[in-house]
Amino acid sequence: MCPRTSQQFETIRQEKTKLILDTALELFAEKGYHITSISDITKKAGISKGLIYNYFDSKEAVLRSIIQVGYDTAYNNLDINRDHTLAREEFIHFLRITFRSVRENPRFWKLYSALVLQPGIQDMFVAEYGGKGQEIQKLLLDFIKISGSTAPENDLIAISSLIKGAHLILITAPDFFPAGQFEETIIDACFRLIQKTEVDSLSA
Repeated sequence: MCPRTSQQFETIRQEKTKLILDTALELFAEKGYHITSISDITKKAGISKGLIYNYFDSKEAVLRSIIQVGYDTAYNNLDINRDHTLAREEFIHFLRITFRSVRENPRFWKLYSALVLQPGIQDMFVAEYGGKGQEIQKLLLDFIKISGSTAPENDLIAISSLIKGAHLILITAPDFFPAGQFEETIIDACFRLIQKTEVDSLSA
């Protein structure tokens, strides 16, 4: 038998890591993070404790990796060229990519949402990503300003609520609205919110 190549080892590593994270997410969301043990994860995943500790130092390390995956999935597609300025095309791309991710994997996002809302987990999430969240908020606020809004802070609240509401619909009822039409309607509504404040100010 030929020895495994480095690529084969990397593939195995990725598969095992995904198995551990997927299993842990399910248990954390359904049983609660604090109640779930490493033994629970290994038993459900059908792996040994030794294997899981080859990839993660602790249960908290598993949790942090899950949160990192969710955060990166949502925000790695914002400000793609990393110039700290959000263009119209980047904003639209961000919305379409995140909507597609939620629509294609509603179970992950449903479990993820249940996890991050648990007592103590949300505090850790804020502590870990609060600074980055403020950067993202500033990116969006600046984008709303340059898009013509005369009430950018209010529009940021409205648009953020609209996007979060859309995500909730896709998580709980992904097939309720036709794919594509739903996403485009939300994108259009975001820009109409910005444009409405401009029209209102002219007619005042």
